[in-house]
Amino acid sequence: MQVFTVTNTKKFMAMLLKENVFDLFELRNITITTFSTFEIDGRLNKDYFENKDDIKADFCKWKDVKPFAFEIIKGNRLPKFIKLVLSADNETISKISPQASALFINITFENNEITIITGSSTKTFTMDKRTDIMWDEYVEEFFTNNKIPVSTQAY
Repeated sequence: MQVFTVTNTKKFMAMLLKENVFDLFELRNITITTFSTFEIDGRLNKDYFENKDDIKADFCKWKDVKPFAFEIIKGNRLPKFIKLVLSADNETISKISPQASALFINITFENNEITIITGSSTKTFTMDKRTDIMWDEYVEEFFTNNKIPVSTQAY
């Protein structure tokens, strides 16, 4: 697990909500508090689709929900709170670690600060932290390659 602090909130939020930097991540859930609290579950409702067999993922892509989240957030006042849980898709998970069942990026906006915490879930209990280490390295490289303004905190 790695903890990051976003050093430029405005730039990061533009990357998250207006650009395509995070588009291929899957959305697990998002909670946004403005004048009310809005919650979106990222799990796909496969019964909604005509060709259910064509749907291979369990969760929708961030790019598909992003416009709805942006619509809730935009305005003259900052949200009071945002909690966004993104995860790697199955292809990325298999490249990083066959032992992983999920790899997460938890993004929290509160008190005008953004904190990002990585996390992983393995298929079986293990004391081996290689999956965590490989995911943390992947996320750090992702941030560097996309010029995402973060600083790392020792944890």
